Amino acid sequence: MFYRNNEEELMGLLLSLQERSAPITMSIGYTTKDGQVHRGILIHEAPPVVTETLVKRGYSLTLMSAGMLVNKF
Repeated sequence: MFYRNNEEELMGLLLSLQERSAPITMSIGYTTKDGQVHRGILIHEAPPVVTETLVKRGYSLTLMSAGMLVNKF
């Protein structure tokens, strides 16, 4: 599986934010309750600076039962 440029950019940004703040717990890909596997980056735990920075940089955050799905359109 190849990552899209915005996914690579996001992973680099999350790594940078983690180095300057606190640990981030995330998943690369996720499974829905009915067993379907989906592509995407899901944040489970992160310091507030992560969500603030992602919104400022134009990312869309969707709260799901499994965590917070991050997209950039």
